[in-house]
Amino acid sequence: MQKSLVLFLGLALLFSCNTSNQKKSTELVVMTVDQLQENGKSLVGKEVMIKGIVTHVCSNSGARCFIMGSTEDISIRIEAGKIGSFGQEQMGSEIQVRGILQEVLLDEDDLAELEKAATEGGSAHKDHALGHSGPAMHDIDGGKHDSINQAEKLAEMNRKLAESEDGYVPVYYIDGLELVVDKK
Repeated sequence: MQKSLVLFLGLALLFSCNTSNQKKSTELVVMTVDQLQENGKSLVGKEVMIKGIVTHVCSNSGARCFIMGSTEDISIRIEAGKIGSFGQEQMGSEIQVRGILQEVLLDEDDLAELEKAATEGGSAHKDHALGHSGPAMHDIDGGKHDSINQAEKLAEMNRKLAESEDGYVPVYYIDGLELVVDKK
């Protein structure tokens, strides 16, 4: 009798944990890249669900991808993490990802370092803050998805830094937990 009770309680606990994780995932509001960028500060460290068009997949390992928002110049990086990897076949398609929102804080010194790298003809990115390796452009659906060049991105970040009360510019990214399959 005691063994049955212990087994029953163990199964009940296991089932309740699985149910709460599934319920939590389905309760998340699916956000656009634009919404996530606008509300990022309050969501750092929290689980989020995001949907967008894949504009770049890391060709070496698939360890990260970038998805775009309402315009070609609004994007966010997604680290594959528990997803495993992203595939080149996902380029140009819409995906939905559940993950933890993280941020990189760029200050004046970081931006100066990025500008120096860009001036020297290198790729100006720290933790992929300016997107995937700056000078590389990729065609998606017949158009350039990365239409702002490095100099313009750096100018925009410097403008944001000058307006910032915090002394830094946040750049958000997602640590992937799950690639959600649309069940349409």
